[in-house]
Parts: sequence; structure tokens; C-alpha cells
Amino acid sequence: MKLGFLGLGLALSASAHTLFTTLFINGENQGDGTCVRMPRDGATANGPVHPITGNDMACGRDGAKAVAFTCPTPHRATLTFEFRMHPDGREPGPIAASHKGPCAVYLKRVDDMYAADDVAAGPGWFKIWQDGYSNETGKWCVDRLIENHGFLSVRLPAVPTGYYLVRPEILALHNAARGDAEFYTGCAQIYVEQGPDGALEVPPGKDARIPGHVSPDDGGVRFDVHARPLPAYVVPGPGVFAPKGQGQGQGAPTRRAKQTAGKRPGDCVLKNANWCARPVPGFSDARGCWTSAQNCYDQGERCWRTAPPSGNVNCKTWQDYCGSLEATCTSAAASGPPQFRGGEETAALPEKAAKPWNDVFSRSPRIRRPSSEA
Repeated sequence: MKLGFLGLGLALSASAHTLFTTLFINGENQGDGTCVRMPRDGATANGPVHPITGNDMACGRDGAKAVAFTCPTPHRATLTFEFRMHPDGREPGPIAASHKGPCAVYLKRVDDMYAADDVAAGPGWFKIWQDGYSNETGKWCVDRLIENHGFLSVRLPAVPTGYYLVRPEILALHNAARGDAEFYTGCAQIYVEQGPDGALEVPPGKDARIPGHVSPDDGGVRFDVHARPLPAYVVPGPGVFAPKGQGQGQGAPTRRAKQTAGKRPGDCVLKNANWCARPVPGFSDARGCWTSAQNCYDQGERCWRTAPPSGNVNCKTWQDYCGSLEATCTSAAASGPPQFRGGEETAALPEKAAKPWNDVFSRSPRIRRPSSEA
């Protein structure tokens, strides 16, 4: 008897473009694709959003649907977004150097992250950070992103406890003067813990509807990045909003509300993006072993099938475990299962990249270094 499955390969994406693939919270890698909404088609995943008036501007293509996991996030944490030119990291580099332009980060509180209807598109967004062009250095945000190896770190403002979509945005202006500005965006699902009491109140003029926060005719969107001398540049969209208490130590955290949906299962033995492997059934004979092995392979098949463009490396780890389990089934005295000794493959965040740039805060939180295994 021979079980198993064929791993599915990821479609190769075009070079030069970029995709938000990985979220770090206080320096800890949450796992490639974990809690991140991203396009399903790997061949086009890193392409820009078109048109900018469509609902895909909220969280990117396929961003209307929630992913299984929502990452718990401490009050006023530092969030780091990793952008990759090649979503699965098979080659280094975040974006082509020619794609100069600004960056911004938006936030939206949502009541039901897993509602059947799209909770991403529409009103409720506000900008918590932006970075455009520096007259002092002659560099754009994209230049700094490349120097930072694709990592963009910002500090979370003092927002109330609850579920949020956090949306990093890159605007590439290399063809903007011809009416072809390129927006790259995606969303991470987070649950802010121990935030201050009270409602989130965003003042008029600071709130935004996405799509609708920018227009193709905005000066910061239809901008000639090649003009000399370079005109003064204003990052498009609303101004940055810092909720009351941000950076001043006001707004006492509350411990009452807790995350109930989107939590990683307690018996998850291995994670790839938003898939988790669960313990396989125990057995005491060969027949039970084959049943356990089939359960293992069935779980693995779902891993390969649901792996996002950010990669399937942990599916391969699980497949190897299934193979070792199957190898024990040839013995009539088989018993088990064997202990799973693998671990989720994640990369550490470089210390320099963990520090927010263009920061409105003065307080520096403790950065918890990620371990090699989840």
C-alpha cells in the first residue's frame, strides 16, 4: 500500500512589482502569509491594483475574504510589513528601484472580521503613517524600503481593543505622469489587546473611504517623478490621524474584551500561512497506522491547496512527516504515531528593520526577537 500526494508548485510572478507577504509584531515573525489577505493567483499576485476606483483598492485582489487567522497584537505594538518582489522569497529584493514613490499605512476597525459581506471596502479607514519624499536626502519612501530590505515598521497608535484591518500601501510613480500610477496594497488582520476604553472617533477630514481615498487626478497620484527640478510633493489621501492618547501615555488599557475569533488552535502542531496541522490519530497496529497516515496526507493536501503566493515551505515539512509515518506502517506491530519534531520555518527580523522610521512616537517598545521555531 502506498499513500501520498503531489505537492503543488507556486506560479512564478512577474519581477519588478511587489507584494505585502509577512507581518511582524514587536519583532516577532507571524509566519509568511499568516493573518495576511493576498491574491490567490501567484502569477499575478505582486501586480498593482487596477482600477484604483474599484473595491480591490481596499485590501488588494481577493482581499474581500477573511483569512482563517487574526493575529493578537499588544496595545501600541510595532508592526513591520515585509514586501517582496518575489512573494515566496525565492529571490531577494522588495521592489524595483525605478518604482519610486510614497508609502502609507491605514487602519480600520471592524465589528465582525468574518462577516459574509466585504468589510474591507467602504468607509471607516484612517491613515496612521505616511512617508513621501525627503528634500534633505533626495530619497523616496520606496528608496528607504529597498535600503531596509523590504521591511516597513510603524508604531500602532493608542486605539481601543478590537479587530482591525491594517493596510500598508505603496504608490509607484514611475509612469504616473502618463496616468499609470501603480498602487500596491494588502491587509493584515489583527486583534488589538488591552487598548484604552471608549469608542474610536475619527474626526471629519481624517476618515477615509477606500476606494475613494485617492483620485487618479490627485496631484500626488498624477505626478512626474522624473521632472527636474522636482516639484513639491504631497502624499495623497487624508492626513495622518493619531487617536487621543497616542504617544502621551493617556487612555488606560482595559482587560475586559478578549479575542474570540481567528485564534490559532491550541493543538496546532505546524502552521503554513493560515493552515494548521493537527495531531494525527494514534494507532497500535498496521491497519490503524495506514488510517493515521492517510489522515496526515489529507491534512497535507489542504496545506498545498491553500498555500498563498508567499510560499508552501511548511507544507513540505508536513509531507516529510507523513512519509516517515507511512514508513512505520509496514510493520505488523506498528504503534504510534511518531512524534512530530519539525517546526515552522520563519526568518528573523533584522534589528535595523525593527525600528520605525518617520516615527511620531518617542517611546521605544521592547522588541522581542523571534525564535527559529514557532
